[in-house]
Amino acid sequence: MNVAALYAAMAGGGAVGCSAWRHAHPARPPRRRMAAYLEPARVQLGGLPVVSRTPEVPGEAVRRVLGPLATQALGLAGRMVRLGPPDRLELMLRQAGMAPSMDAYRQEYLRWLVLTPLVLGGIGALSRNGLYVAVFFVAGVFAGARRMPERVKARSKRRCERLRGDLATVAVVLALKIENNKSLLVAVSEVVAQGSGPVVQDLGRAVHLMNAGYGETPAFELIAAETAEPAAARFYRFLAAAAVGGLDLAKALLDQANELRAQRREEVERSSARRQISLVVPNLLFMAPVLFVFLLAPLPEMLFGK
Repeated sequence: MNVAALYAAMAGGGAVGCSAWRHAHPARPPRRRMAAYLEPARVQLGGLPVVSRTPEVPGEAVRRVLGPLATQALGLAGRMVRLGPPDRLELMLRQAGMAPSMDAYRQEYLRWLVLTPLVLGGIGALSRNGLYVAVFFVAGVFAGARRMPERVKARSKRRCERLRGDLATVAVVLALKIENNKSLLVAVSEVVAQGSGPVVQDLGRAVHLMNAGYGETPAFELIAAETAEPAAARFYRFLAAAAVGGLDLAKALLDQANELRAQRREEVERSSARRQISLVVPNLLFMAPVLFVFLLAPLPEMLFGK
């Protein structure tokens, strides 16, 4: 076959293929690409702005396709290290009674997350073994990621214990103030001004909300929804219902205080019983073998003599 004919056939086939490709995939007109630059001038001349409903660049399509997957991955990572959305994080800090803001919390969290792996990795490097370095580094990442969430969890647990201990006292003080012909709002405001503790802090937030325009019932309902302690939530909902009126508030608060004291007493008794049981375990582990040895020591002499 002639070489020139072969070249001609290849060129013709290429031209037909290119024409078919261009026909099946026509090039985008420059109008859509230039619309963003021509939009201000067109609007100034009286035209209406065009709202794009389809992705005009490949990056937008990639974002829409991979965006949900990335969001789910970030949400899973956040649940693993207990770093949730801003509103959830703010609620956790408030329940723990921690003063740092969300930015300060994130900075301290990042500090632990970065420094802990580096320090543990440096300790592992002293062994001059790559496996130890990797193991210590991974352990540092896990420990650094859990340091601040565990601290918030512990602080929240201690605050709930203080809430259960202070609720009865606050209820009695409110009852005494209301008995002296004071309204619920005045009594709560005086307790906030004179007292301290987690219950007073929650009531202070309710007073701040009421000063900002909230009603008494919505303010108490809000702090009831935000608290992590069920007993405190019931007490705040009781105050929300009492704000409407229709009951002897002083007597009801005294009944609430007696009920809270009884619940607290039962909780302390259960806790003391658990601690007494936990004190038996060291005795069994350490003292029982020693006593067993002392009891067995004279057996050879008793059985075989000198």
